[in-house]
Amino acid sequence: MNKKELILANQDKLLEAMLNKDEPSLRKLIHPEASVFGSAIHEFEKGIEHVLHYYTESLALLPDDKKVHIKSRQYTDLNNQALVEQEFDIQFTLEGKQITLLTLRQTALWTRAENANQDDPAWLLLHDHTSMPDHLGAFETISSNELLEGNLNLEFETESLKKKLNKSLADLKIAQQQLIQKEKLASIGQLTAGIAHEIKNPLNFVNNFSEVILELVEEIREEVRLGTGDGGPGEMSPLEGGEDGKAVQGDVAESDIGKDSEANQNPASTPLNPSSHREPYGARGDLILEILDDIESNIKRIYEHGKRADSIVKSMLLHSRGKSGKPVPTNLNAILDEYTKLAYHAMRAADSSFNVDIKTDFDQRMPHIKVIPQDMSRAFLNIINNAMYAADEFARSQADRKPYLQISTSFGGQNAEIRIKDNGAGIPSEIREKIFQPFFSTKPSGAGTGLGLSMTYDIIKMHEGTLKINSEPNQFTEFIITLPQNNKE
Repeated sequence: MNKKELILANQDKLLEAMLNKDEPSLRKLIHPEASVFGSAIHEFEKGIEHVLHYYTESLALLPDDKKVHIKSRQYTDLNNQALVEQEFDIQFTLEGKQITLLTLRQTALWTRAENANQDDPAWLLLHDHTSMPDHLGAFETISSNELLEGNLNLEFETESLKKKLNKSLADLKIAQQQLIQKEKLASIGQLTAGIAHEIKNPLNFVNNFSEVILELVEEIREEVRLGTGDGGPGEMSPLEGGEDGKAVQGDVAESDIGKDSEANQNPASTPLNPSSHREPYGARGDLILEILDDIESNIKRIYEHGKRADSIVKSMLLHSRGKSGKPVPTNLNAILDEYTKLAYHAMRAADSSFNVDIKTDFDQRMPHIKVIPQDMSRAFLNIINNAMYAADEFARSQADRKPYLQISTSFGGQNAEIRIKDNGAGIPSEIREKIFQPFFSTKPSGAGTGLGLSMTYDIIKMHEGTLKINSEPNQFTEFIITLPQNNKE
C-alpha cells in the first residue's frame, strides 16, 4: 500500500475505534504528543490521554446501533505529514429506516511514526479538529463538554422518540386487531340471526300443535268420562274392540245380521235419539284414561322443551343484534338461569367429557332491575363461560377435585348483587388488573379472544354498576356484580 492508502486506512480505523470506544486500537493510532482542538481557541488539549478522553467520553457517546456514512473526503500530501479532511453522518436505525443523528466535519493531521516496527502503523494522528454545522449551515467547532451534553440530549430524545413510535405502532396494531375482531363478530352475529330465524319457524309449529294436541286430549278425556263414544246407534267404538280393535266388529256382523234386518223392516223400533244407544266404555275406560294421561305428559314435555328452545332462539336473536336496546325492567334471575343452562349445554356440545356441578341460590324477592337485556345477557354469559372453563380445566389436573359453579343473587339498599363463583385455579394478583384489558387472555392460543371480560366490564360500567374480583390461587375465583335498580337511560 502506498502512503495515501495507508493514511486513509488509518483514518477509517481511527473513526471505527473512536465510535466503538476501542482504547487499545486508539492508542496504536495516536501520536504521544497528539492534540485536539475544540470549540474555542482556549479549548486545546494536548497529549494522548487528553485525546483519548475526548474520543471515548464525547464523540463516542452515541446510540449502540450507530453507523457512519462518509459524505466527502479529501487527502493532501505534506511530505512527512498528510492532511485528511472529511465530512460524515452518524446514523442509527429506527423502525427499519436510517435516521441521521448528526453531521460532523473532521480535519486530521497525520505524521510519520518514528522507530515504527512491522506491527505498528507507520503513520500516527498528530492533531484532530472536529466541528459540526450551526443552524445556518456553516461549520463551527464544539468543545468536548458541549458535544457530550449534546450527545446525551440527543440520546434521550432518540430513546423517547423510539418509545413513542413503538407505542403508536402497538396502538395501531391493537386497533387493527379490534377492527378485524369486530368484523368477525358482526359476521357471526348475522349468521346467528339467520340460523335463529330458520329454527324459529318450525319451532312455532311444534309449540302451536302441542297446544292443540293438549286440547284434543282433554276433549277425549271428557268424552271417556261421560262414557260415550263417537259411533252411531248400536255401533261400538274401535277403542272397545279386541287387541287390534277389529275382532269385535266381525262378531257383531255375524250374530246380529237378523236384528239389523228386523230393525230395518221396523222403523218404529229405531230410537229417535241415537246417543241413547251409545254404550259405555266400562272397565276399559280407566285404561284409556291412563293412556291419555301418558300422552298428555309427553306432550307437555314436548311443549316445555319447545318453549325452552324458543327462549334460546330469542336469546340468540337478542345476542346477535348490532345495536343495544333501551333499559327495561328485567328479571335477572331468569336471565342468569337461562344463560347458565345455555353455557353448560354449549360446553357439553363442544366436549362430551365436560361436566360442572351448578349450584344456584336466587333471591326470589329481588325486583326487576332496569337493564338492557341483550347487553346484560352477554356480560353474564362471558363470566359464566370463563368460570365453567376455569373450574373444568383445573379439575382435570386435580384427580380428587370436583368442579362446581355457584351463582347467587341478593337485593338490598336499591342495589342488586350477583355473585358468580368457581373452584378453578384462581387469578394471580399480578394480572387481576389486566384481565379487563382488550385482548388479554389467560387461555391457550385459539381458545379465547381476550375480549369477553373487557366487554363485560364496559357493559356493567354503562349500567352504572361495579365489577369486583375476589380470588385465592388454587382455591376459587368470585366475580361480584352490583347493579342499581334504576340506572339512568
